[in-house]
Amino acid sequence: MTDHSTDTPRWAERLKGAFWLALVLFALAGLTVVGKLPLWIVGSIVAAGAALGALLFLPRWLVKRRDPAYSAGRSFGAFALAGALGMVGLVSLPVFYLAFWVQSGPTAVPLATLSNGQKTVVFQGMQHVASEDFYKSVVFDLEQALADGYTLFYEGVTPVEGRPDLTDWFNQTLRGSKQDLSESYTKMAEQCGLSFQLNYFDPIKADMAIHPSRHITADANFLEMKNEYDRLLREDPGFAAAMAAKAAKAARAEQASSDSGDPFALLLGIVEGATPEQKKLAGIVCRGVLGMAVSGALGDENDPSNRVILDFRNKTLARFVDESTTDKIYITYGAAHFPGFLAELQKRDPRFSIRSVKGVRPMTLPDEPRLAPSAVSGRTR
Repeated sequence: MTDHSTDTPRWAERLKGAFWLALVLFALAGLTVVGKLPLWIVGSIVAAGAALGALLFLPRWLVKRRDPAYSAGRSFGAFALAGALGMVGLVSLPVFYLAFWVQSGPTAVPLATLSNGQKTVVFQGMQHVASEDFYKSVVFDLEQALADGYTLFYEGVTPVEGRPDLTDWFNQTLRGSKQDLSESYTKMAEQCGLSFQLNYFDPIKADMAIHPSRHITADANFLEMKNEYDRLLREDPGFAAAMAAKAAKAARAEQASSDSGDPFALLLGIVEGATPEQKKLAGIVCRGVLGMAVSGALGDENDPSNRVILDFRNKTLARFVDESTTDKIYITYGAAHFPGFLAELQKRDPRFSIRSVKGVRPMTLPDEPRLAPSAVSGRTR
């Protein structure tokens, strides 16, 4: 029988070599992210990793300290180096993951064509903050839809004359923020290196002035939403309790913000003073988080306000479509409305069905090659 005992150290050395090779490659990959950060942050990451390595070194030292062949200094250095390399790689993982969400995650918005045999309805899902090319492609399609005889239906909760208090109610009660909605989206777009959708619809305004009947705001107004909200409070104790919990949570968040400063404003200030590479990195993180929020991965789908913001307005949009006398309608609306809108429309007219649907990505990573509007997708109407 052959004695393989002498092979054990050789395999141990091979495994050790493979471990260090993998760790170095992991750190090099992480350096593509960490290396773009300010030097003091890089130093902090390396120091934290070395400290973690030192903590892991202690159990090893306790076990091996009486071994004459054991070198505590060399072992400590190896643990500290491994910790530093590992930390550089670990810190970069969230950025790579968020980049995945932008590129491959379930963040596409729907472009769907519906029909009941008489009416054709195109639903273009929108995202209020997205890449510039996405909005250019949407405007291109809207202009083509107008040329094809479509009536355009837009999202947009309308104010009530003489009732500015309703706008404040909407922001504070349903959104949980005192900041104006457009202002919030503008700041978010600036931070993420993206664009706000309202900045791209100027080419449509000329046709609005000439043919106002072809441009319909198919949405509720603030008073209708307030009435629905009050009805739910009266008739649904679960909704009332959930809204009370949301208000309490918003109050705590506002207090924390006033105590430590507005984290959004602080981050925006950091980004404004960053290098181009750091802004690109911030853009990846911001777009990934935004993509997760849009897809529901951050849990916003459980917000009780959605009973009014989504469900009630889905019913309103379905009513506009059902009661419209035109047979060709092109809708631009938040992507989250599509499933509920389709369900409400089919309640009104079961003949409506999806004839075609595809996903369109509203965001790309910073500095990706851009496509001309006509090359983004073949649009079916």
